Amino acid sequence: MRKAIALCIGLLVIGLIVGQSSAFASSGSGNSITSVLDRNDYLLDDGTLWSKGITSGVWTQNRKLIGISKSEDHSIFGWTADGQVIRWNKDNAHKPVTKQFNGVVKVYGHGWVQLQDGNLYNFDDQAKVLESIIDADSYWSSTGSDSSYSALSSSGDIYYDKYNKIRKAGNVPDGKAIATNGVYAAVLKDDGSVVIVSMLYEDDYITVANNVQSLIWWGSTHKLLTVKQDGSVWSYDRTAKYKGEQLPGLSNVSRMVYAPNLDELYAQLQDGSWATYDNGKLTPLSAPALNQVTLTASSKEANIGDTITLAVQENYSNGFKNKRAPLPEEIIVEQPRVAQIQAGGKLKVTGMGTTKVTLKIGDFASSLQLNVDSQQKLTGATLLDGNVYLPVQSVFKTLGAKIDVKGSSFEIQFGDDSIVLQKGSAVARLNNKELKLKGKVQTIGGQTVFPADLLRQAAGIQVRWDAELKQAKVLVGNSSILVESKDTLALIKKKELGNLARFIGKSYWINSDTSLGQRFSKVTISDIKIEKIKYGDRSYSIIFRNAKGKTVSAYAGGAPSSVTEMLADSNQFFSSDPYKKYNWSKSTWNKIIAGEVALGMNITQVRLAWGDPSSITYETSSKGKIEVWVYASSAGIRALGFLNGKLMAIY
Repeated sequence: MRKAIALCIGLLVIGLIVGQSSAFASSGSGNSITSVLDRNDYLLDDGTLWSKGITSGVWTQNRKLIGISKSEDHSIFGWTADGQVIRWNKDNAHKPVTKQFNGVVKVYGHGWVQLQDGNLYNFDDQAKVLESIIDADSYWSSTGSDSSYSALSSSGDIYYDKYNKIRKAGNVPDGKAIATNGVYAAVLKDDGSVVIVSMLYEDDYITVANNVQSLIWWGSTHKLLTVKQDGSVWSYDRTAKYKGEQLPGLSNVSRMVYAPNLDELYAQLQDGSWATYDNGKLTPLSAPALNQVTLTASSKEANIGDTITLAVQENYSNGFKNKRAPLPEEIIVEQPRVAQIQAGGKLKVTGMGTTKVTLKIGDFASSLQLNVDSQQKLTGATLLDGNVYLPVQSVFKTLGAKIDVKGSSFEIQFGDDSIVLQKGSAVARLNNKELKLKGKVQTIGGQTVFPADLLRQAAGIQVRWDAELKQAKVLVGNSSILVESKDTLALIKKKELGNLARFIGKSYWINSDTSLGQRFSKVTISDIKIEKIKYGDRSYSIIFRNAKGKTVSAYAGGAPSSVTEMLADSNQFFSSDPYKKYNWSKSTWNKIIAGEVALGMNITQVRLAWGDPSSITYETSSKGKIEVWVYASSAGIRALGFLNGKLMAIY
């Protein structure tokens, strides 16, 4: 039976709550039950209390308790070695009541606190009740309608408390323990004998048993249970003149506990283990065992610099479920260069790559995979003599390595590996062993670069060269680092623009959009900006630069064709210099720019000055072709008359 109980409690993981918090931390295996109130309420040897409320379900707290007792009002008392006494309402356990005493020996279920000096105090008001007390007990009827309390002093005096009225009810010299059943008290003496005392009537004392080490009353059955020195358990029925009867199936017992709410008996054996007792059969009572753990993370995709929050979901054999932060020693990060465990169950992401993160509690384990990318764009990749070169500092730091630069030497701590690179050398040192490189460590474009094949040799990291965009791709687990060359941005822009790239560098002359500059002035396209907006759509804007070097932006639309259409619209732009195309006088150009028309202007000049008319009517006369242009607006109606293409009248 001892092995069976040890096996059940071997995997126990208990809660740690500081103050009133629910910070539940796991411990190792080997915790055992030290005190039992019933199958739902018990104390472990590390000071953890487990309980179960009617509405709250299973809960647990660790206050480093040394003892517990149960009250008749659905409460539990617990006490610590430093004198704290705590009372929990089982369905409101997160708000316990704590009182401080000095030298607590025991707290009895009705709120009597026994101190080392023998004084007995009330928990609620901390008022002194009695002096020189060595033991006390309480009695509740099966219906809960009747209750009474008793206490035993060091001089043998027996006190009886009914309706908060305490009186002396007898004296049994050399007594050391008392148990109450209604108006009767059973007193265990130093010599192992048990004496029955009527606390209400002046009946003769009756010695009912000898060689006893502990005793209780079996609820409201009027039966006294005694545990003998030899570990056997005997019952003495008060209604049958205390005739003794040995309980079958019980041996090597040190004490018995009765739970009135469940009507169950519990036995603590001499090896410290506990069991329920029913009709001669013992069933091991074990602490709740951890049967499943699950590690979760606030995100499994991260960027360098992020902080990931880890959590542990623990499931216990009694149905209790607890979510808490893991302890640092419970977490194993397979690639410590990728992430570092911190206090409070946090992971600090330090480098690129993929790492397995494992929670280990005893024989239980749970893992997840963390993928880390970098939002930072690296530059400095080069293809030289068919070999890819990468910048030392930025690449290794992004991979989570630590770099110490000493002159022309780079000492790199890359996870568990040590790498030393020397400028001008084609040999690296990996964990103090020489490693031949495919080229020399050298300076290109202001950065110290190394042959990328070193990553494959040192850590199995593959590097691929993108010939189209002239950039390197470093493959680390499920993540990757892009390292651009000096040509990459221009190639990416060219690829992104497609056919629109042909417009870069072309010049146009402003017609109508004066926000870009003075009308008819020259502007040159320096860029075409493409922006991603909602739902995958894009917007296109043309960036113009004028003669003074100032850049202005003009929105074209939501498709590549909108750029082409905008530039082809003669109402917005000229594709050639209008001053050269039309050799008109300066005064004519000034009138057009000012939006003025004058007699003698031709149709093109008027159209440039006033724009297209609302309507045109045509007539023919003996003098030639007549046109009437009408301009209608909110300001009124204007009309122009042309004869053979020249403005002859303004209305």
